[in-house]
Amino acid sequence: MLVPPIHSAAESSAGTPPAIGRTISPCPQSPPEVPLNPSTECTIERATAETLPDAYGLHPDRAEAQTRLEQFRQRVAQGQARPEQFVLLRSRRGVEGVALLPKHPHVPLVVHTREGASAGGLTPFYAELRAAAPERTLLLDSTLAALDPGPALEAGWKPSAPEQVLYETDLAARTWALTPGTLEGGAELLERPDLAALLAELGQGGWTGGPDWRVVALLGEAGLPVALGALGPSNRPGWASINLIGVQEGERGRGLGGHLHAHLLARAAERFAWHAGGTEADNQAMRRIFERNGSQLRARQLYFRSGFKGG
Repeated sequence: MLVPPIHSAAESSAGTPPAIGRTISPCPQSPPEVPLNPSTECTIERATAETLPDAYGLHPDRAEAQTRLEQFRQRVAQGQARPEQFVLLRSRRGVEGVALLPKHPHVPLVVHTREGASAGGLTPFYAELRAAAPERTLLLDSTLAALDPGPALEAGWKPSAPEQVLYETDLAARTWALTPGTLEGGAELLERPDLAALLAELGQGGWTGGPDWRVVALLGEAGLPVALGALGPSNRPGWASINLIGVQEGERGRGLGGHLHAHLLARAAERFAWHAGGTEADNQAMRRIFERNGSQLRARQLYFRSGFKGG
């Protein structure tokens, strides 16, 4: 699962965690221009109504941070959220780390850390998150935190997936060619026996799409479907989601994956402004498809599970 580097989805689904507050030492090191004594204490604490602005203190866009702060305050006023949902790592120089504990187990813990924060503070911070949300996944995103797995592993988190890369495509920046002779239709197209068989062969026999999804199949020389993909709305307004389901094994190496991806982007541009998608970092074939079709690398992501029973 790839998660775009934003907090809005998690903020809208957070639960009510118990209050915590404790002191740790040593604290993370500061940049040279703000020297700190390595033995200076740091704290792990829950946000309060008064300290809620600190939960957005690491956001690089101050205007956007203020907007999100006000939105969260509105949810608090409506009884839909609580400041204590935020866990803060704090040192003398300010906030070193922020995480929001979501209500739903499928929503990962997205951590935002300050540049230069060291393992001395991050390890107990990650350990606190692991204890507070053992059923959740921890996500480190390169746009929000350093991709150093060391502190998370030291805190007891276990890798749950290979490193992922996230790409974004501006669907207004260029055009893509439609591939002639394709099969297109709604999710009901997958009821065709030949497409159902291909879907199963590609390892996604249980995939059904949704009412707003379009299915696209490329045909081989014999007139049978050999490549399959689909597109539809994501959970971000104006953003498309693409499932490049795959190419039949005997047809690979002919550029069909790239043609299918371009076709899906062309269709997505008819309905959406942006597309975000990803793959494993070592999947060089898929990464070449993204890059050839104008997608830009935006983030690298690491996922961890708690390692507790059921987590």
